[in-house]
Amino acid sequence: MVSSQVLAKVARKLPSPVRSLAKAVYYRGAHWAHSDMRRFGTVQDLYYWVSDGNIDTLLLLQNYFSALYPQLPTETNGTVSIYDRDGVLLGSESFALAHNGCPRLRVSTLLESFGLKPVSNGIQSQFGTLEVHIAIPKGVLHHIKDQSPFYFWDRFYLGYTTAKGQTCFVHGVDKTHIYCEDGTNQPFDWYKPVKGLCWSPEIPVNINDYQKLNVVLINRTNLATDVDLTLTDINDQSLTWNQSIPAKGVRRFELTPENTARIEPEELRLQVSGMASQYGRPVLFKEFRNGAISAMHC
Repeated sequence: MVSSQVLAKVARKLPSPVRSLAKAVYYRGAHWAHSDMRRFGTVQDLYYWVSDGNIDTLLLLQNYFSALYPQLPTETNGTVSIYDRDGVLLGSESFALAHNGCPRLRVSTLLESFGLKPVSNGIQSQFGTLEVHIAIPKGVLHHIKDQSPFYFWDRFYLGYTTAKGQTCFVHGVDKTHIYCEDGTNQPFDWYKPVKGLCWSPEIPVNINDYQKLNVVLINRTNLATDVDLTLTDINDQSLTWNQSIPAKGVRRFELTPENTARIEPEELRLQVSGMASQYGRPVLFKEFRNGAISAMHC
């Protein structure tokens, strides 16, 4: 049997019209972009959550099908699955989603419904990953049933809020699971594990601007990966930390003025080595001395 890598190399050498025809034949019944995307379904992302008694995570889950198909009945349902930092399922919660609806959920409330309290259950239940799977409404499925393979990707905004009410938002960036509407509800991985990928933000940081700067990394593959975070100052003096991230797990590097005191605090350059997937962009979660917070993808 000819490998997919050989077929891909051959396809790149074909003239454009022939390549399109060959692609259509090869991916019969599947989406051209990914062989596991067959017929119809959704693509979901893993998100970083934190709920430690000071910072909580807020979910606003809008019915995006209502915006895409306002003339169709788009009532549906969904599931929020909460995982710990090692990718172990802590619990799942179902919710109804009305046409143009938007339920509002807090991770702390979900954890309590699973019998977990962050402070008493230790670091495993203080931060982790979550996934939201919203089913395609029946009316939408009927509307697209005669189309080629078609997939929806909801990249919603996740909110983080402090005990004092300071809130910030960050959106998802990376595909993780493929869900086919075939009745099995068994997800496929979007990413294949890779090696040797690095990341560096474009702008240096001054660590004295923050009470704490968290560099958050999610492993969206099915294999564990070792990652290094290196912090280098203007004199090329550096500090390096290492962590191993389990499959579908998350780790964070907590940088403070205290644990980086050995190097110059201004214009620090960051580099992450060993990222598990090509677009596994870290979250920079910033905590300021005045109580404000900010989160962003780089």
